[in-house]
Amino acid sequence: MSAKIIDFNKSVYELCNEDSELTQIMEEIGFKDIIKPGMLNTAGRFMTIPKGAAMKKLELESIKQLFKDYGYEIKE
Repeated sequence: MSAKIIDFNKSVYELCNEDSELTQIMEEIGFKDIIKPGMLNTAGRFMTIPKGAAMKKLELESIKQLFKDYGYEIKE
């Protein structure tokens, strides 16, 4: 099984459209707004995971580790 790759340069909108599992993982991490109707189609189009982490004051290293725990490889 090949590793799932998550590109931190892509918008949250792009990432979630490529991998539907990401929405749930991101909600778990602390991006609670991601599940609000319309949020992904608006803010998600320009927001990246690092930008979102900075805005929500979440530790980027912790986020990376959680994605790794889910079997993702981080591309930056």
